[in-house]
Amino acid sequence: MRRIELRPALNAWREALRWDRDEVLAEQLRLLRRSFPATLWASLFSSAGTAWIMALVLPPAPVLWWMASHWAVVALVCLALRPLPRPGRAPRADAWRMLACMVAMGLTWGSFGWVAWHHGQGTMGVVYATGILCTVFSGALGLGGALLPSYIAYLALTVGGVLVPLAVGGGPIALPASAPLGVYFVLTSAQARNLAQAARRSIEIKFDNERLVAQLRAQTQRAEQASQDKSRFLAAASHDLRQPLHAMGLFLDTLARSTLTPRQAAVLEHARAASGAAAEMLTTLLDYSRLEAGVIQAHRAPFAVQPLLGALEQEFGAQADAAALVYRTRETTAAALADRALVDLVMCNLISNALRYTQAGGVLIACRPRAGQLALEVWDTGCGIAPEHQAEVFKEFHQLGNPERDRRKGLGLGLAIVQRLAQQMDTRVELRSRPGRGSLFRLWLPAWHGTLADEAPAPVQDERRMDGLRVLVIDDDEAVRLGMQALLESWGCACRSAQSCADALDQLRAAGDAAAPGVIVTDFRLRNEETGKQALEALRAHLGRHVPAILMTGDTSPQRLRDAQSTDALLLHKPVSARQLRAALEEVLEQAQHQPARADAIG
Repeated sequence: MRRIELRPALNAWREALRWDRDEVLAEQLRLLRRSFPATLWASLFSSAGTAWIMALVLPPAPVLWWMASHWAVVALVCLALRPLPRPGRAPRADAWRMLACMVAMGLTWGSFGWVAWHHGQGTMGVVYATGILCTVFSGALGLGGALLPSYIAYLALTVGGVLVPLAVGGGPIALPASAPLGVYFVLTSAQARNLAQAARRSIEIKFDNERLVAQLRAQTQRAEQASQDKSRFLAAASHDLRQPLHAMGLFLDTLARSTLTPRQAAVLEHARAASGAAAEMLTTLLDYSRLEAGVIQAHRAPFAVQPLLGALEQEFGAQADAAALVYRTRETTAAALADRALVDLVMCNLISNALRYTQAGGVLIACRPRAGQLALEVWDTGCGIAPEHQAEVFKEFHQLGNPERDRRKGLGLGLAIVQRLAQQMDTRVELRSRPGRGSLFRLWLPAWHGTLADEAPAPVQDERRMDGLRVLVIDDDEAVRLGMQALLESWGCACRSAQSCADALDQLRAAGDAAAPGVIVTDFRLRNEETGKQALEALRAHLGRHVPAILMTGDTSPQRLRDAQSTDALLLHKPVSARQLRAALEEVLEQAQHQPARADAIG
């Protein structure tokens, strides 16, 4: 029965005294190596104190000889431990060297018991030495936490140097002195084992943490790489899709100016509607990429809210009528202090989202003053959003109630754009919804109580202003060049197209000054890594003057968007409608009339 009870304890000690695996053993050796110099200094001072005290009861000569031999062993141990850990050697080899050093230290301290027994008065000298040695190996107890086998060997040799002389010498004091020393040895060993187990657990936790940190770092790198890959894919896909879509829009706008039969006109309207839907999705991608690129900056200025709501009703009212929905706007006299363009973009996304998910009823757009602020509200009678999903709808590419991925319901980026724009304006969007009853999205804006500048009326376009305007179009896509040329010539422009900057320069040199363009319209990303910015600089340098320019891009890459925005050309994002192109031409011509030619801007 006793054997069965002792077996678990023996197994536990056998496991504790076994060398750990290499990585744990190497860390234990590093811990012991860091603490060992202080232990050696303590051993030197302790031996000197021991010699001074024991010289009172022992002859000085053997005590001094013992102290000298102890110091010599300490010096040899210092030399042996100096290269630890040794490069290229297994931790177990270093552990055996450390064990040998501890054995040497234990032998020198244990030999003091023999010195005390041989030169003392019987066992009394050994008894005096016992108290000193107990203090010494108790002070070294911390070494057991780093490398238990070495400390147990050190402790056994030190205690053995006292117990054996006591047993050999005999006498009435031998047994009373040996028993407490044996108990002290057992308790100290148990305490050292506990320290060793705690140290081992700490080392294991350290390695586990390092592995977790490495895994987390690797996962973070993979996530960042995936995000970069996603951005590059979206940029490339968006650009490649925008090119044919832009060309198709130009051809459709040109075709709309032709004489068509009613059936042809109906087919054309369907084609333009399909093109518009695709353009809307790509515009959403572009808005999101512009936010990621950091090229959207909020510029606060006071503006009346009602004209904004009126423009939104003109834009979305027809869409609501086509879906048999009621679109209502509550009139307001309030004014806000915010970026009107960004507020317009937020409201467009909110209203579009409301119409997309409302099957019956309608939407209500309102502006309410609340606690010194304005709340622009979009109410709908749609399907509503459950409370547990309300935070998720603001995530990228997240859609509710669209398992079939119907692209007529968008890409799942509208509300993510709303959230990012609200943060850009240092405000917030609030959502309240009940499933089956509808939703309310509320955009909070600072209220403005001062005076407002009168809004200038929209300029009336002069249809004859384009007659004879020389326009140079640079685009590496032949379909886009043909579409642009057909549309511009239908407006009366004299259009010249080129596929690269070198091609454009060759045409200008061949035609002479009579072909010098009044406006340059160029794509931003051309062939052979050439950019529209570089083309503009080269053309302006050749012409010797600052030519008004329009820069078009279908790219959503954050870096390319920043590069495109750094030019002084008017930036348009593909696909560009005929109305947008016409307005852009009017704008750059208007700016050119009010600005003198700038020779310093050439090149």
